[in-house]
Amino acid sequence: MNRKDFLVTAAGVAATLAASTAALAKTTTTPPTQKPTRGEAGSARNMKRVRYMLERLIDELQHDQRDYGGYRVKAIASLQQARGDIEQALQWDKAHPSK
Repeated sequence: MNRKDFLVTAAGVAATLAASTAALAKTTTTPPTQKPTRGEAGSARNMKRVRYMLERLIDELQHDQRDYGGYRVKAIASLQQARGDIEQALQWDKAHPSK
């Protein structure tokens, strides 16, 4: 994959993550009588894994020598926003544990 394709893919991933994080923040809490489902722990694990992947993408783009007409900087900013959104979602999840 060449760098241009990588940047386009990274920007797409960032936009998708930002949108999915916003949707996650709007979800309702689990009723107190319902036990947590098996998928809830996996979801937090997925969010942490994606956050790690974003950190690696950001680092790789920051060390790139070319600017790509400013799109590299825009992609980095989008990825950082997505990483921040995921961090906020994880903090919200930690503050609102399922019963």
